Amino acid sequence: MFHIKLVETSTIFLTVAFASSLLTSPAANAVYTVKPKIGQCFQYTMAQVSAAYPTKNPTSCSFSHNMETFEVATWPLSTNPADMTDEDKSLIAGESCDFWGTFPNAENSRLSKTEFNYWAWYTPSRAAWAKGQRWIRCDAMIGKFTSAESWPPFAHISWKGTKLGNLY
Repeated sequence: MFHIKLVETSTIFLTVAFASSLLTSPAANAVYTVKPKIGQCFQYTMAQVSAAYPTKNPTSCSFSHNMETFEVATWPLSTNPADMTDEDKSLIAGESCDFWGTFPNAENSRLSKTEFNYWAWYTPSRAAWAKGQRWIRCDAMIGKFTSAESWPPFAHISWKGTKLGNLY
């Protein structure tokens, strides 16, 4: 009798655990736990690129990746970026990251498959901000565009090995 109860209990537990894993999205489980550093590499989906906060830790640059951190700066205001307008955040990010100054050919290489032509920026999550983190991480990418005038890219090109070392 005890053996039957144990099997029933184990079966119920495993069924509940499996069902809850199906109901929890991968993004909800993803955690960004590292301090950002220049030269870190990431493999993000389009949704992760557009997310409000970084959702994945870096990967080895020897693996396939589609983003590399080219700048890490301190967020210049005491206001949490999450509490600011998109326009104000974007202006600060543009000044802090200076993508166009770092990669001056980016604007003219919209159709390039080898040169950085797109970038994204991230700040700490609300929980990380509450713990005192005040950084802004700036990542360079190679976007795939349908034309030189199109915006935003419809995908990002991945590569292996670091590209930033070749550009500085």
